Amino acid sequence: MKSIQNKYNNYLKIIKKVFLLVNYNNLYDTIVRNLIFIGENLKKILLSTVIGMAVSLSSISADDCIMVKDLNVEFKNASTTYMNSAEYQEVKDFANFLKKTDLYAVIEGHTNNKANARYNYDLSTKRAVKVRQEMIKLGVPSSHIRAMGFGESSPLYDNNTEEGLLKNRRVIAEVFNSAQELDDYIKEQKQRIKPIIYKEQ
Repeated sequence: MKSIQNKYNNYLKIIKKVFLLVNYNNLYDTIVRNLIFIGENLKKILLSTVIGMAVSLSSISADDCIMVKDLNVEFKNASTTYMNSAEYQEVKDFANFLKKTDLYAVIEGHTNNKANARYNYDLSTKRAVKVRQEMIKLGVPSSHIRAMGFGESSPLYDNNTEEGLLKNRRVIAEVFNSAQELDDYIKEQKQRIKPIIYKEQ
């Protein structure tokens, strides 16, 4: 059941990133509340969710929706130095997106499982804080952007492969319509990782 729930959460994350509904905030929440885990029928549920969203969105104009910009900033190994100059451009582009849309975001720092868990948590936090500070300097209101380190607690890829190690070392962003949504998400994530933040993964 846990693996099914993880897949479900990942698919929902993708769906939510497709459109951030500025004037239809309750639609996404309503869909989530009414979904039930039914094991083998998970894909059918997700498919019907997407179809339902498409039908609901058919009467919404393009001006009512915002295509969410992704952020993925790479740092040098065991460092808070950007991998190259292109990373700063990534930060600038995302800052411009937030200023243009007046949305909210949390910058998430993640690491692979090299080094010990406490060191990784501190490093991921420093990286996330650095990106947040850069964006504030670029004109993003400080009240619209937060930073949070996850350490090695939330790998997306296999840490037993070189590719997985590289991809798990990431600084990304989650975008929200309101300060309340942002606060709720951070509280939820802090609660989720609290038991494992200093545990070796």
